[in-house]
This record gives sequence, structure tokens and C-alpha cells, in this order.
Amino acid sequence: MTTWVLLRGLMRDQRHWHGFDQRLRQKGLRVLTPDLPGNGRLTHITSPLNIADYAAAVWQQIDEHCSEAEPFYLLGLSMGGMLAMEMARQRPWQIKQVFILNSSAANLSPWYQRFNPIHAVKAIFLRKKGKDLNAIESSIVRLTSFRHCNDRQLIAHWSQLRRVSCPSLSNTWRQLWAALIYQCPATLFVPVSVLCGDRDALVSIESSRALARHFQTELIVLAYCGHDAAIDVPAKLAHYLLALAQSVKIPKSTLQGETSVKNVHILDENRRQDEAGLLEWDKKALSKVECE
Repeated sequence: MTTWVLLRGLMRDQRHWHGFDQRLRQKGLRVLTPDLPGNGRLTHITSPLNIADYAAAVWQQIDEHCSEAEPFYLLGLSMGGMLAMEMARQRPWQIKQVFILNSSAANLSPWYQRFNPIHAVKAIFLRKKGKDLNAIESSIVRLTSFRHCNDRQLIAHWSQLRRVSCPSLSNTWRQLWAALIYQCPATLFVPVSVLCGDRDALVSIESSRALARHFQTELIVLAYCGHDAAIDVPAKLAHYLLALAQSVKIPKSTLQGETSVKNVHILDENRRQDEAGLLEWDKKALSKVECE
């Protein structure tokens, strides 16, 4: 069975995949979702100050499930993308392909492209408010999602997750520092794919362009998609991951492209149509996956 490892980013854990991991499992894939030290099940652990130490901690979790003779696909979102690059540098023989989603590196992009402070402040003031809605989670959803920025149900769910478990303020700052200083390797000895959302308010699309240039690969742009692509366009993201893993050519209009939309509500019908077509394609692609 083909294995995928999914890595979340700053202050997030496996619970925040919001069903994307289950979507992949329903396609017959084995999916692992390790937590970073300081997040999720590991909130009691002090977060490291550099990405290499996060990678070592995640490898310990993966080694409990995978042998070194069992290579896997690796997807990293945001800070998880930095972690994915570092893991590929440490053990290239154990990774089939790296997928970097809405991420960045200090040696390729200036800080203001890696973190947009203006949009962050706007998200705080424009967040959805309610007595059952945590201010931090509401601000995060506003900042990281294009399609669900005012989704009360999602915010309430994440607010409940925060009440159960959340990173300490100290660990949050330590994670921020590790992400801030991270520099990606000069080269990786595994295939690399770079994806980004064209509506990412947190990390500039220029950061993903810089990564794509650095690794000499095409940039895959997800339309009508914010920073958290697993929530905004889960079907399309799963489709592209399978296509790239099977070396299926992505339409040229998707590469390096950006789109515009004025009314988010028109996306609902588009999304339902996409779901049907992509699911049919995925069945054909999965039939070619080698089972181990």
C-alpha cells in the first residue's frame, strides 16, 4: 500500500487537516499525520528552535510505522513544507517525492513575502466574532482560508480543539523563530513539486515561485485557494498530488497561472462539478499505483 506523510505547520496539528487525510485514505492510501513537538499530542514537549530538530522528532514517529526500505510521499503545508525539505535532505532514500505547499525559505525570499503583517492585522479586526468562537482561531481562519474565512462552524470546531489542546505561548514563539530562520538546502536528491494558492493572504505567491525556481520545477497554482489549501480546495489538491505522483501532465493553464473572482459564492457550484470529475480521474490514477 502506498504511504503518504502529511505535515502541518505553525501552531497546527493532525486534527487541523479537517478530513483531508481521510479523503486520501478513502482512495486506498496509507496516511500518516505526525505532530510537531509542542503541538497536538506533543504540547507537553518544548518546541525546538530549528527545523532540523523538528525533522528528527518527526522521523521518530514515522520510524514506528515505516521501515527504511518503505519509501513514502511527503506533503508539507507552510512550516510543514520547510520540515518536508529538511526531512528529504536528511533521508532522501526514504522519500519518493516531496510536495511543498504554500511554504518559503529565508535564503530565497524576504521576510515580508514570507509573512504578511498587514493581512495578519486585518484578520484580527475582521475576524468572525461570537461567544463560542476563540479570537485566535477565528483570526487564523480569516487569514488562512479564502473560501471559509467566515465559516462559523469551522471556527467553532477549531475553537473546541484549542480548548482541548493548544501550543503554549512559549512554544508558539519558538516555532515562529525556527520558521523565520529556516534556509532550504541547495539541492534535494528526490523529486520536488511546489504548489501554492493564488489567494494566500499569509505567504506571498512569490515565495513559492522562488522555491520552484530554486528546485527547477514548475509551480502549480491552485485557483481560488488561500493558505490552507487542504480546507479550501481539498478535492483539487488531492487530484494534483496524485497526478504529480504518477507523473501525469498538469494542464498548462494551471502552471504559473492566477485567476480572479469577485463573488466567492459562485465557487460552490464550481467545486461540486470539480468533485465529480476529479474523483473519476483519481480512480484511474490509483489503479496504476504500485502496491507494496
